[in-house]
Amino acid sequence: MTLIRTAAAGDIDAVYDIEREGHARWDRRQFADELGLNFSRFYVLEEDSDIVGFAVAWIVADEIQLNNIGVRKDRRLRGLGSRLLERVISDAREAHGPVKIFLEVSELNTAARTFYRKAGFIETGRRKNYYDDVDAILMERVLAR
Repeated sequence: MTLIRTAAAGDIDAVYDIEREGHARWDRRQFADELGLNFSRFYVLEEDSDIVGFAVAWIVADEIQLNNIGVRKDRRLRGLGSRLLERVISDAREAHGPVKIFLEVSELNTAARTFYRKAGFIETGRRKNYYDDVDAILMERVLAR
């Protein structure tokens, strides 16, 4: 059974393990800090009581900033990331009615860029050397009202 729920302090180690399988930009403290922010939405995705994915987003005014999303390597390419992304959007829409969702992604992360394009995002710019010496690609998706 698959379940998406709000993250709790006891989930941080499992989330961090998933983060380390990817590009590992965040540490445990950053994930823990998100739990205390009233504008942050932090979700975990469970399959049979195992945490296999997560998403962190900020809801500010009429915008969503997707800050981090990940799925365990052995569970990728099964639509779980899409389910997490759509949960972020649907919960934010229900509470705040955002009209756009934004994110930054490493120019070297072609898998993530492909995922976001398939999810309806377009590339809108770049931040020079955002990830140390690697540029970030700015992406956005306009949400239907």
